[in-house]
Amino acid sequence: MIQLLVINDRNVQAGIQSIDGYEFEVTVADSPLQAFNSIIHISPDAIALNMTNPGMDGEQVLMRIRNMQASKYVPVLLFISPEDENDYRHRLESDKLTDYFVVPVGNGEVLGWAAKATGAASAEQRKTVLVVDDDPVVLDLMKLYLGAKYKVLAMNSAADALAKLKLVTPDIILLDIAMPDMDGKELFRQIRAIESCAEIPILFQTGMAGINTVRECVKLGAAGFVIKPIQKPVLLERIEETLYPPEKDSNTNHKVFVCEEFDFLYTLIHGYLKDDYEVRRGEAVMQTINEIDEFLPGYMIIDFDNSAYILSRIREKTEQFKIPVILLSRDPMSSAVLAELNKPNTYLTQLPMTKESLLETMKNVKEWR
Repeated sequence: MIQLLVINDRNVQAGIQSIDGYEFEVTVADSPLQAFNSIIHISPDAIALNMTNPGMDGEQVLMRIRNMQASKYVPVLLFISPEDENDYRHRLESDKLTDYFVVPVGNGEVLGWAAKATGAASAEQRKTVLVVDDDPVVLDLMKLYLGAKYKVLAMNSAADALAKLKLVTPDIILLDIAMPDMDGKELFRQIRAIESCAEIPILFQTGMAGINTVRECVKLGAAGFVIKPIQKPVLLERIEETLYPPEKDSNTNHKVFVCEEFDFLYTLIHGYLKDDYEVRRGEAVMQTINEIDEFLPGYMIIDFDNSAYILSRIREKTEQFKIPVILLSRDPMSSAVLAELNKPNTYLTQLPMTKESLLETMKNVKEWR
């Protein structure tokens, strides 16, 4: 079910709706405060924002939406007046997450946009995700996060999951590493022993305390892991890249890991590379180091001006030290940058960068694998 939040517009009906095989749960917020509270509590898949009401500063609301962790990557539809269309057409030309309709806007138009913007599938087209976790809050959260794009089967014990897998064959399994009734590695082995499940990709969910156990499972053949607390955009991206891995030249490593705190620069890099590379992002130091171990990228891109502290930790890891590093910096002649460039497998792209300048640097990199 697609969770749609409508802000400051009563033309879209609240409640459960269905159209063309898609199901929606529409929440209507009449004020910015209601909207922000709804974003936190329902984690919407799409947001529609009426910009034509003089009693509300739509630009400020949009800015806040993009600054909130729960909604920074959520597609937003703006309702605008005809006289503002030219302005928004130019402003949103390179913004892939924000779209606009000129008022008046009908209920069906908004629902159709939401289905398309979220990449939702009709009930017949949805792939099935089996989620195994003993925490009912996590199971409810997974249904909320994944329900727009996938059919979600929720199991709260290892025994229930094994019984279910003898009856149905999901497309992917999300498995909590710390189930109380069975060790995570043992459950993984028992799932693999079921003939119909031998090739199903399995992603583990874990807190930092379980990371070593998960690494052992990855060595056994798990597809990877996501770290709790789970962020919706990260979860969706991980499932998508697991179910639909890009077809690349087998002789080349097309994985790029980006160490970047700021959304704007990461979005720019992702936009430049997404057609030819599998791009993943790390922010926190420990998360970055652990994900690099699991992801095994062919390149790392680091915003040296803002995230240099991560680089020193990466240098401590022998295997990660072999991965080519591309530094991004506005001051290529600084002593700190020059010192790093004297180290093996280290390259530079000067900021501000273009797609061409970044790709040129990547061409010069001798790939690790």
